[in-house]
Amino acid sequence: MRTTREAGFTLIEVMAAVAIFSIAMTAVYATFTFQHKSYTTQSHVAQMQENFRDAMVPLNRDIRLAGYGIPAPVTIPDGAVAAGVTTIRSLYPVDSTTGSDTLYIMYLYDMDSNQPPTTITSPMPNPSAEFNVAQVTGFLEGDLCFITDGGAADMFQVTTVQGGSLKIQHNPGGSATDYNNAGGHNTFPPGGYDTGSRIAKARFLRYYVDTTTDPDHPTLMVDRMGGAPPQPVADDIEDMQFQYFLDTDFDGVPETWSDNPGDLTQIRQVRILLCARTKFPEKGWQEVRPALGNRPAGAGADGYRRRMLAITLDVRNAGI
Repeated sequence: MRTTREAGFTLIEVMAAVAIFSIAMTAVYATFTFQHKSYTTQSHVAQMQENFRDAMVPLNRDIRLAGYGIPAPVTIPDGAVAAGVTTIRSLYPVDSTTGSDTLYIMYLYDMDSNQPPTTITSPMPNPSAEFNVAQVTGFLEGDLCFITDGGAADMFQVTTVQGGSLKIQHNPGGSATDYNNAGGHNTFPPGGYDTGSRIAKARFLRYYVDTTTDPDHPTLMVDRMGGAPPQPVADDIEDMQFQYFLDTDFDGVPETWSDNPGDLTQIRQVRILLCARTKFPEKGWQEVRPALGNRPAGAGADGYRRRMLAITLDVRNAGI
């Protein structure tokens, strides 16, 4: 009698196949995990580089322009940058060894054809709350502006623009018009401003890192110092420090770096030091916030990856 054999796999063959499949899947998963982690890391690095670019474009422009078009220190409200500081012409640094630095920048802005400067059409021998001007194109209520004759300069905040009569008013009073308060900017030079004196937009800026609004995502901010809310510049900038190259003997050659210069007219270069970090901490990653400038390193690891950037810029208009 013939016997028939049923086709199939033995238990040993099945177990061997399962073992081989498990090994293969483990290798595939390990490869996927490695590639995914590598991609995530590269994505985080690329995002930090993008944040650096977002930060450096306005910082580069504004620091290089500091003091442009301003022939003499300009009166500002006491306490706008620090208690007892009532004038600024180009830069005002606020150094910190426990947090990020702050930098105030001032310059005349006449580079936009849509916001052209104008001139006054009648002399202003005494402080006044109204300028007669050649044109009012581009000027808006709330704008900070300069009037200058090339030897002196005063800053004011626009309160009304009268297109029909070609007048720019800058009335005192109110929380948004501290620049126009009596005894504030209204300190015209002897003889005041003559016909033809120039009026243009002012850039009075404060750069700082906001670590309080969202502590997990520190943000580089710019405050335009005119009453409008500060605006974000770059995300996840954890630290910003500044160093200043000084010409201490005014011979045209800078000699020494300082984190906190005493004589601001000695500043010839500014070194910007930035520390960016990933948006979220990474499991298993151990890294301490590094020292930057004169700020010591952090106390412990927190899981964030970081990158640092340093760039040095010339300040062509800082001296007087």
